[in-house]
Amino acid sequence: MPTIIAKPFDQEMQRLLNETSAYHAGELSAKEPSELPEEIYIIDAEDTMVGYGVVWEYDNGKQLIQKAEQDYFSADERYLEKDFYTDIKNKKDFVFIEALDVLKEFESKGYAASLVNWLKAKYPGKRMYVYTLDKSRNFWFKQNFEVLGNTPWMTYN
Repeated sequence: MPTIIAKPFDQEMQRLLNETSAYHAGELSAKEPSELPEEIYIIDAEDTMVGYGVVWEYDNGKQLIQKAEQDYFSADERYLEKDFYTDIKNKKDFVFIEALDVLKEFESKGYAASLVNWLKAKYPGKRMYVYTLDKSRNFWFKQNFEVLGNTPWMTYN
């Protein structure tokens, strides 16, 4: 059973991510510190980092809308995200899973599901959001997330 460890998301962690082959690692290692949460959740198995999660806690929907418009939506395609805007605009106190990566050599061993289950226990009753890619949707369905209207976004709770 893996352990989830919260570590500071500092320059040393960014350097470590830059050296990994995980999907979001390059993107996260290049971000400015102000664009990162204070902590990153490391999935640890037998003293080895097998993956990680980047999670944001938000007080209100405007914060996630701002991040989504900056990182996910092009200005001329925002109309395609109307279901997202409708759902999130009045939400309070929720969680956004920005990244969940398992290193290639450790994939398909249940590590990502362990982190999601840990997040569900850490944030009971809180709504969770994730922006998905087609290739990861089945994983999120297995974690009981639901598609948010006609968007790539999925929610839990």
